[in-house]
Amino acid sequence: MTTGNPSSYVIPGYLVMFVFFTSTLAAESIVRERQNHTLERLLAGSVRREAILGGIFTGTAAKGLIQILIFWAVGILVFDIDLGFSPCAVVLLSILMVIMSSAFAIMLATFAKTQRSAGSIAVLTSLALAPLGGCWWPLFTLPKWMQLIAKITPHGWANAGFNKLMVFGAGFSAAVPEMIVLGCFAAAFGIIAVWRFRTSAV
Repeated sequence: MTTGNPSSYVIPGYLVMFVFFTSTLAAESIVRERQNHTLERLLAGSVRREAILGGIFTGTAAKGLIQILIFWAVGILVFDIDLGFSPCAVVLLSILMVIMSSAFAIMLATFAKTQRSAGSIAVLTSLALAPLGGCWWPLFTLPKWMQLIAKITPHGWANAGFNKLMVFGAGFSAAVPEMIVLGCFAAAFGIIAVWRFRTSAV
C-alpha cells in the first residue's frame, strides 16, 4: 500500500532536517559557556561532568521533542497525514532522531574552538546532510547510487524509516533496522562527546 498524500514524505523530511538543525545550533551556546568559563565555574563548584553533560543533553533534547510535537500536530490537523499502521513506530523513530541530534550537538561543541565556528559548522553540516539524506526529496525516487550515499547519513536512515511506515504502509518491524542504525549513530556521537568533553578545556 502507498499513500498519495505528498505530506506523508514532505513533513517527515522537514522534521528530520529542522530537528537536526536546531539541535546542532545548540553547540553555539555550549561553546559560549566554555568561553565565558561558565562550565569551569560549575566544575569548581563540585558539579560533576556527567551532570553538566546530562543537563546540556536534556535541554537540547527537550527542544527537539517540542519540535516533533508541533510537526506531527500540524501534519495531522492541517495536512491530514496518516501515520500508517504503526504510529508508535513513527513516534519512536522521531524520538531517536532527537536523541541522535542532541548527541551530535554536544560532540560538535567539543570540536569547535569558537562560538562562530560552532555555528558555521552546524549550518554547513545541516545543509549538507539534508539533501544527501532525502529531506528535500523522497529517497525512493532517487537513483540507486544516491540512495546508497544517503545511507552514510543518519538523515537517510530516518527518512527511509518514515517512508516505509507512512508512504508504503509497512508495520513496526519493517522500520526496526532504521531505528537500530539511528541508535548506533546516537551512541557513537554520545561516546565521542563524553570522551572529548572530558579532555577538552572547560
